Amino acid sequence: MNLQSKKDHIKSELDKVDDIDLINAIKNLLTYGITKQHEQSLRPMSEDVFYARNEESRKAIEESQLISQAEAKSYFLGKHAS
Repeated sequence: MNLQSKKDHIKSELDKVDDIDLINAIKNLLTYGITKQHEQSLRPMSEDVFYARNEESRKAIEESQLISQAEAKSYFLGKHAS
């Protein structure tokens, strides 16, 4: 069974679940998995990269090139919804 068919199977089984505690447990498991995946991809950055990113951030703040917290949340929820 390939990855996509496994995911499709889980989705179809999830549609049949009516237990809120089980839904919350699955939700927490997914959140944990996503967090761990993100943490494993983090790597230390060099001082030069840090200062370049810091400068880019400060410039964006000065130019008011910011997004709201709601926009950021919507973006990341959409990105990880699949």
